[in-house]
Amino acid sequence: MSTQSKNFEPAITLPADPARAMQEMMETIDSLRAVYVEENEALNAARTRDFMALQPRKLETTRAYHDGISQMIARKNDFLNVHPDLKSLFRQKQEAFTVVAEENMEALDRMRRSVNRLNERIMAAARKSMERDGVNYGAHGKMKGYQSTAPMTLNESA
Repeated sequence: MSTQSKNFEPAITLPADPARAMQEMMETIDSLRAVYVEENEALNAARTRDFMALQPRKLETTRAYHDGISQMIARKNDFLNVHPDLKSLFRQKQEAFTVVAEENMEALDRMRRSVNRLNERIMAAARKSMERDGVNYGAHGKMKGYQSTAPMTLNESA
């Protein structure tokens, strides 16, 4: 079963006129492209707050893009007679968007790898600290050099 309810309204409803629908979809493509450009700039400059602030707008615009493209696919025969210049402009916008989307995926992948490296360093430091400051037991089962009675564990799933 789909995670989305069938009662959700589409984020965008394209006009019945195919030419106007295509123009509106190009505006949506431009909006999403602009969000991706901003997100790429934030990622490349390591501006985490800016990146996070863009997420609600990105989600909303992505949903509009998805819903619009889905409607165009469902109505593909309606778009056969749209003026060739408009079709060409639509293709150009879609291609430009694809380039920015690929750059975005690369930037997100770089960020993911950076976060993984940071996590690995933090975990290595925590392990080293546990080895250095952890509980040591002597030959007779008594703790050596440990002052606290609080239990200590290292959770690597965080």
